[in-house]
Amino acid sequence: MKMKLINRQNEGEILIEGRLDSNSASEAEKIILETTEKFDKLILNMEKLEYISSAGLRVLKKTHMAMNKKEGTLLLKNVNSMVMEVFEMTGFAGLLHFE
Repeated sequence: MKMKLINRQNEGEILIEGRLDSNSASEAEKIILETTEKFDKLILNMEKLEYISSAGLRVLKKTHMAMNKKEGTLLLKNVNSMVMEVFEMTGFAGLLHFE
């Protein structure tokens, strides 16, 4: 998994590439949660995300909770159909915001 941060003053966008699974979730969680502290709006660009597991879903849930706690915004962008299917099957589609 690769991640790249684009800083736009009070908005951050993280480009996620590869697989968000048990092998990469702890590193992703550390990076993403650190980023939630810096921005009022956080965009996770999933255009190149190939796969997400339950470990990846936990990272997104923690991120969602962190942004809600600070009254910020979390937006998932460019989610492919396979990953969106996982969100729909697990109920995350109703919890998260998509563009």
